Amino acid sequence: MRKIDLPSFDRAAFAEKYGPWAIIAGASEGTGACYAEQLAAMGIHLVLVSRRQEALDTLGQRLATEHGIEYRAIVADLTEKGAGTRLVEATADLDIGLYISNAGADGAGNSFLGAPVDRSLRLLTMNAANVLEATHGFGNRFLKRGKGGIVVMSSGAGLGGQPWLVMYSATKAFELNFVESLWAELDGQNVDIVGIAAPIMDTPTLRRATEGLGMDYSMAYDPADVCALALASLGKEPLVIVPDGPDEEKIPQIQADRKTRLVALAEWGKAYTAAANG
Repeated sequence: MRKIDLPSFDRAAFAEKYGPWAIIAGASEGTGACYAEQLAAMGIHLVLVSRRQEALDTLGQRLATEHGIEYRAIVADLTEKGAGTRLVEATADLDIGLYISNAGADGAGNSFLGAPVDRSLRLLTMNAANVLEATHGFGNRFLKRGKGGIVVMSSGAGLGGQPWLVMYSATKAFELNFVESLWAELDGQNVDIVGIAAPIMDTPTLRRATEGLGMDYSMAYDPADVCALALASLGKEPLVIVPDGPDEEKIPQIQADRKTRLVALAEWGKAYTAAANG
């Protein structure tokens, strides 16, 4: 697998700011399980969310035994309307300090016109409406408590159009722009958000989607590395793009250019708002 040179990371400071509880939407395997492993190792309690109760309990019980944390499993289908709001409501009794949006994988090879429209609408609900609902709900809780963090796992597919991934590419582009915009709005309020334009990763989802196709998995990244990079980047960057794809040598400059544009627009917005309110 491809590796990432990870930045230095103060795990104690992270747990202090973003604990004592974190909620991971899409936690049963792959990147979600990697996030759970890394947060539990910091002593952060976990709310694990997916459609599979048994997988959540197996992961949660193991992490509770190994790290002495508490966990809560919530079974939810994030393609259903209102699921984001229900997650906020279901954790109202917990001091959540970190929300990780990690659901939303979609295999390549899907024809937009050839698939039922309901399939596209469910993907839109999962990657847009429910991300919006959960971010709004948890974000306002974080503002009231004076600190908190949000990680949105998007995809490099959101950097531009991608055939046979029409809705996935479109909804992941929504996530990237949503995160960047909110990052600028939250400036100075001690609530952090970061978006991850994730690369191809060697996850169970990828293995299932490519079974029998002869894929070279050495071209994929280690999901644990991508998750570690995301956590280390929270509070530092609006967007992290992991180099991948046909133009990957350009990725560092693309990330820098997007941030430069975002910061410039944020300054313009502050000046405009000040003038409008003056």
